[in-house]
Amino acid sequence: MKTRHTLIERLDEVGHKIDAAERALKDRAEWTHGNVLTQKELLARYAVIKRRLNSEIEDLEAHGHHVTALEASLREWWLSMNLSMK
Repeated sequence: MKTRHTLIERLDEVGHKIDAAERALKDRAEWTHGNVLTQKELLARYAVIKRRLNSEIEDLEAHGHHVTALEASLREWWLSMNLSMK
């Protein structure tokens, strides 16, 4: 089943991204020393994350890949950990 294999590969890719994000969180925790974003900054980050997520999902589905709610949630989490607001 090619579709299943493709889904497994995509989920493995997300798993690798989760591992990298966890390492980045640990590194970030060491240098932020408890600094937090304002509500306005959080809302701006969320808007960017949702735009990127929707774009990724549209691209995947345009290529015939169905994105489950779990995969979308994992992708959203990964984007939130790796968002650069530069």
